[in-house]
Amino acid sequence: MIISCNGWRQPQRRRHIILAGFALLVVVVTIHIGARVHGATTRPSEVIVVSSSASQPYQQVVEGFWKLIRQKWPKSRGVTYYLGADPKQNRQIMEEVASRQPDIFFTLGSKASQAIQAMHPQRPVVVTMVLDRGLLAATDQTTGVSLQFPARVHLRLLKRILPEVRHVHVLYDPAENVDMLARLKNEAAAFGVEIRGLAVESVTQLPAALKVVERQAEMLLGLADRTVYSGKTAKAVLLSTFRNRIPFAGLSRSWVKAGALYALERDYRDLGRQCGEMADRILAGTPVADIPPTSPERVRYVVNVRTAQHLRLSLRQAIIDGAAEVFE
Repeated sequence: MIISCNGWRQPQRRRHIILAGFALLVVVVTIHIGARVHGATTRPSEVIVVSSSASQPYQQVVEGFWKLIRQKWPKSRGVTYYLGADPKQNRQIMEEVASRQPDIFFTLGSKASQAIQAMHPQRPVVVTMVLDRGLLAATDQTTGVSLQFPARVHLRLLKRILPEVRHVHVLYDPAENVDMLARLKNEAAAFGVEIRGLAVESVTQLPAALKVVERQAEMLLGLADRTVYSGKTAKAVLLSTFRNRIPFAGLSRSWVKAGALYALERDYRDLGRQCGEMADRILAGTPVADIPPTSPERVRYVVNVRTAQHLRLSLRQAIIDGAAEVFE
């Protein structure tokens, strides 16, 4: 009887000991994990911003970025560097940045982005103010927001402003925009339009391409393209379309101010906010690979009423009222 009793009680005590030990282990692990998480969320994170320019749009992006970071990470440390025209000063900035090991970089523009990616290939980098989407995935630690709008965004606004248009000409350099042209063509049928691309591989081919546009185009849709649209070509493109009364969708506010009918435009502070959201996720522990490059979330547009009148177009009042800016 006693043996039987002892035989029952002994395993019972062992079970109690095992359960107690397991409970203690759970408590220890929980405390350890809690300490790690607490340390991760309270440790001052270091964020470094490097911008290729100090122009107003770039500064607005930086403002939007820091506003979000300060809200989400109030104890974070950070500094912003603006590259300029002085090579000596730029070298000094890069030497200082090379010695730093921040938790994350935020870079604006191709110059700053390429330099930081080469200098710190293992550090997370959020990139914006670039058109080349390749820079948004240059390393496995890079992501960001391109300035390029998706094809459907271009076509949606086009049909809102020019609902009767059926044939759309696009001048493009194949080295830069062959993929974008393909996306436009794939999306075009859903909007009831046909995309007609004219390849321009060098500036010397632009006059001939504009002649084709003058003879055949119902409208010209501009894409960000360093060969076709630049300070050197702007006058020729704007004069050709204006004189021949061809609606031209420009690349930005400055193109519309100079005579284009309309253009998509970015909200630069919101672009900074969007990049800040990406940086916030990375600082919180999300792998960069899980945050794919994307396009601007907030879409705005500007219109030129004077150009519309010259083209003998009547813009609906809703279009004018919805514009971020109207040139008259």
